[in-house]
Amino acid sequence: MTDGDPRVVATAAGLVRGVELDGLRAWRGIPYAAPPTGPLRFRPPELPGSWQGVREAAEFGPVAWQSETVNPFTGAPVRLDRDEDCLCVNVTAPVGPPSGPAGYPVLLWVHGGGYVQGTGSGEPVGDGRALARRGLVVVTFNYRLGALGFLHLADLAGEYADAGAAGFLDQVAALRWVHANIAGFGGDPQRVTVYGLSAGAKSVANLLASPLAAGLIARAISSSGGAEHLASPDQAVHVRRRLLRELGVTDDENGLRKLLGAPPAELVAAQEAIAAGAAGTWIWRPVRGGSGLPVLPIDAIAAGTGAAVPLLIGSNGNEGASYQLMDPTAAGQAPRVLAELFGPAAADSMLAGYAAARPELDETGIRVAVLGDERYGVPTQRLALAQARHAPVWRYRFDGLPPGLPAELAGGHGLDMAVWGADGLSSLARSGDAQARLGVAMADSWSAFARGEAPAAAGLPAWDQFDGAGQRTMILDAEPCMQSHPRQGELDIWQGRTWQSGTWWQFDGL
Repeated sequence: MTDGDPRVVATAAGLVRGVELDGLRAWRGIPYAAPPTGPLRFRPPELPGSWQGVREAAEFGPVAWQSETVNPFTGAPVRLDRDEDCLCVNVTAPVGPPSGPAGYPVLLWVHGGGYVQGTGSGEPVGDGRALARRGLVVVTFNYRLGALGFLHLADLAGEYADAGAAGFLDQVAALRWVHANIAGFGGDPQRVTVYGLSAGAKSVANLLASPLAAGLIARAISSSGGAEHLASPDQAVHVRRRLLRELGVTDDENGLRKLLGAPPAELVAAQEAIAAGAAGTWIWRPVRGGSGLPVLPIDAIAAGTGAAVPLLIGSNGNEGASYQLMDPTAAGQAPRVLAELFGPAAADSMLAGYAAARPELDETGIRVAVLGDERYGVPTQRLALAQARHAPVWRYRFDGLPPGLPAELAGGHGLDMAVWGADGLSSLARSGDAQARLGVAMADSWSAFARGEAPAAAGLPAWDQFDGAGQRTMILDAEPCMQSHPRQGELDIWQGRTWQSGTWWQFDGL
């Protein structure tokens, strides 16, 4: 920080002035890369331009182009300030001398949203105050989404060899920005924990696997992720051709020129049209190959690319419930998803296996359970096993229900984001609300992990490490407990099945 005004910090590109924030300091909307517009659309991120004087950093920058959406719990529209010039970071830091000789530990948050939605400045993370109050420098950021971030063009033009992973390369650029600049904000660049949920958690695995991020990650937290979620080049070409048909342009160099000048709103509208015919799958995802993701991340991690990087990893006990709330037809997609991935006979066998393993569930409940495990539970388990060969791993399953939500959502996808709302849960926790206490304990435990310790907090039992033998797992609920091999019956149903042979991109004529 510069002399005189502690809100003014020197970055590699110039000075920025932040704001006082209820006992913390925050800097918002700082460019970490040049605007990916004009000739830089679909290209890897480049360093931001420098500026003279002090740049005001009091307001969040615009978010990546994405569909307008609604809050799934309230139904209220979420209005977004969208712009291609969206590659910015936000920093929230404690006030006062750092906790270590080189600064406070750093937490870099990678937002989720299926690679088509989300923002580093959105709820429930906001400024990351709850974790900053626990002694962390919290950094959030935007990255390119949808076609602008993951449209495969390598076979059309060599200069766009990395277009199918441009959004992932943005994540690498943000991580490098942290290493180059975070010391000025009081952070220790050698103690960077990357943390993500859903697509953000899958991105954490991609970063652990990528040669471009080697040596930049000290610790990692993966919530409902996995390491198998890439598109092959063939799959990505199929998706591109479908997008171009929707736009009415040809799949050749002429079409590429039109893509370079297409308004972002048109690209998003085309994405929405494709999604309407491809329920039950994620269309946009990083493409395997290129400089950032040369192999499937689970294979790289199993071989040791993340060696010595401790991992806190978990999934939720009822992931599919959140999707069922937003779309009552979600459970009905499970048989088709399994059939497309593994064949009709295997789909029938797997559903029968779930019915035997979970006799307390009705048919809809069984399908919701399968949906959650296919997307998150099983990939999380496989990533935990792969990383446990090379580094300490702590595994959890979140079965909780943050206060105020309907009971059928317990353990639903995304509800472990309660860690970010721990400040608001504190008074309820003190009054004896068990679920509020759980949220506070999780925030304390996540913060301890980011500081370089084992995850631990008052209100949680001793958290054993996870390995392939005991598979000790913390069950996070009103009464947290440790279990060995939880839900092994369901996990056994997935043995030997791989996602990469599936034909997810062909749903409904995609």
